[in-house]
Amino acid sequence: MQLAGGFFFVSSQFILFSASVLLWVLGGTLIGRSVFLISARENLVIGLGLGSSLIIVLTNLASHWLNLQWAYSLATAILFGMGVVLSVIPRPKRDIFDGWLLSIPPLFALLLLFALFLRINQGLAIFDENYNLPIISRIAAGDAPPHFPFDPNQPLAYHYGLHLLAGVAVRLGGISPWLAFDAVRAFTHALLIVLAALWFYRQTNQFWASVLGAGFVYLAGSTQWLLVFLPLPWLDRLNQAINLTNTAVASGSALYEVLLSQWKIDGLGPISYPFAFVNAIFKPQTLALTSNGAFVGVALCLLLLLDRAEDKKFQNLVISLILASIALTAEYLFGMLALGSLSVLILEALHKRSFALLPKAAQVWLPALLLAFTAGGVLSVLIQQRLAQPGASVMESSNSGLQFTWLWPPSLSTLYFGKLSLFRWETLLLSFVLIGPLLILFPLSAVRLNSSKSADSFLERSILFGSWLSFALGLLVGIRDSEGGITRLLDTALLGILILSIPALYRLWLKGRRSLQSLLAVWSVMVCVSGLLTLGINLIAVVRPQTTYYLRGLDLMFYQRYWNRLDANAQVFDPMPVRALVLFGRSVGSIASDYNQWLPEWQELLENPLPTQLIRAGYTHAYLDKRFWGGLTPASQSAWDRGCVRLIEEQTLDFDFRRLYDLQACR
Repeated sequence: MQLAGGFFFVSSQFILFSASVLLWVLGGTLIGRSVFLISARENLVIGLGLGSSLIIVLTNLASHWLNLQWAYSLATAILFGMGVVLSVIPRPKRDIFDGWLLSIPPLFALLLLFALFLRINQGLAIFDENYNLPIISRIAAGDAPPHFPFDPNQPLAYHYGLHLLAGVAVRLGGISPWLAFDAVRAFTHALLIVLAALWFYRQTNQFWASVLGAGFVYLAGSTQWLLVFLPLPWLDRLNQAINLTNTAVASGSALYEVLLSQWKIDGLGPISYPFAFVNAIFKPQTLALTSNGAFVGVALCLLLLLDRAEDKKFQNLVISLILASIALTAEYLFGMLALGSLSVLILEALHKRSFALLPKAAQVWLPALLLAFTAGGVLSVLIQQRLAQPGASVMESSNSGLQFTWLWPPSLSTLYFGKLSLFRWETLLLSFVLIGPLLILFPLSAVRLNSSKSADSFLERSILFGSWLSFALGLLVGIRDSEGGITRLLDTALLGILILSIPALYRLWLKGRRSLQSLLAVWSVMVCVSGLLTLGINLIAVVRPQTTYYLRGLDLMFYQRYWNRLDANAQVFDPMPVRALVLFGRSVGSIASDYNQWLPEWQELLENPLPTQLIRAGYTHAYLDKRFWGGLTPASQSAWDRGCVRLIEEQTLDFDFRRLYDLQACR
């Protein structure tokens, strides 16, 4: 009966959460149809994208004054209420729902893709899940807006927009942090493909052209795999000119060896990726498995679909809120769009000697900038620290310490090969192999400037100019102490250029001769090879679901029993702190200044964690495993048998154990 009651509780909880999701989706749908006059075919899918963007920014804003449940509920009510009011007042209600059956096929396609990508994500745990799952668990337990997981005294300088949505799903939907993280990323992948197809259909009015265009956006990437065709002496020269960085170091000691190796990274599925197909710059969207999934592509396509020539205040306000959501979820895209909009204003003023676009730009950008600089995330923390230290040249010793530097000579920043100088023939050759085939996208995207559909499109031109300028800026600016840190901006710029170039590519195909069509076909396959291969490996991961690489079956038992059930002020000691953050949703203390930059006092506790020392450090509980226990001295082990140390629970399985202790009586 207890199990049945628990199942009924979880099911009821999830049903209520699903109902709230339907409300904000309906709100986004009504706003899209009534304010932006989108077609019936596009209505539901754009409503999903619009609603998800707005619910993130509204929930985050409300969480500054309310707890997470009330903040999300208020945001849902506002979004749904806005949709209802706007659909009733400006236009007859029958127009809003006219032709709604046309929106079912795109929605059905999105749901099928979501199910597929969710299964894929459940089989993979790569990239930085040791950052993301603790953030989600802490948000769900009530830390919203979130703080740095390893120092609750610091604000979180991270793009946590999707984490906020996942945290709501954990708290109100009753699902686990790892499943919520898989789900929100799968949602962005499915939404990207369908939104891209809808925008390409607007441009081509051809179903298969739009489907192929969306597939191209999802699969296209740089051509690192072409390196395997270079002669061995050339590879030796390239190896002497570069420095292997990040996971390339673990995959091999030389360029030739790395290219023939499997990618060495935690959280892989049953089969690893060949390193030759894991791009050092501009990964295909099949590998968009990090903290914000495929959100960058979703945001770009959503803005293109909502771009309108007319200047209406409420349209501009909604766009501004979407931009604020982008600032919270992908701050580098926000910066790219801001740079592009500023360029559009300047060029418009110089060309037409007019500031006619200035009122529209102000309505779009001023609310977005205000929220971006105050409501949380990377930009907010940077601005707040700058105001607190106006004379400082850099911001150090925190999780927000970004230090930009000039690159001279101009260089292409990569994730695995360091910075490739464009003034040295070896690194220039490597740069050309990596992104050379993609350079055709630049003139193709420029065709949009002469398109009648984009002549008055403020957002589209902002994306175009922002992408060009960001790519150029990425060759001149780097991030100090971060190998390849600026590649996020380069990847975002290339994705924007890719999306905007496909309509011109389609028209070139239609007008070209058979020889040109053959060349375009070969080129298309070439830039999609890495995406096709990694997608195949992703599909194999479906057969073996996993939680994440640092949780085991014993840990899951403690998660089910104790997540968010310890005292709200509890502080848990765990030799693997990311694990305790996920399992209990409670603080692990101030133990690091940045990710993997542990404080000396934390290192001292790890070496000899006596209960009395943990109490003095502020810990109320401890979570220990057999491996850590076996590394303690007999004297340290005996200290845990003191009468004031209470063993709350011990679980044993396959010669391993986990123990949860209460230390509060030792004070």
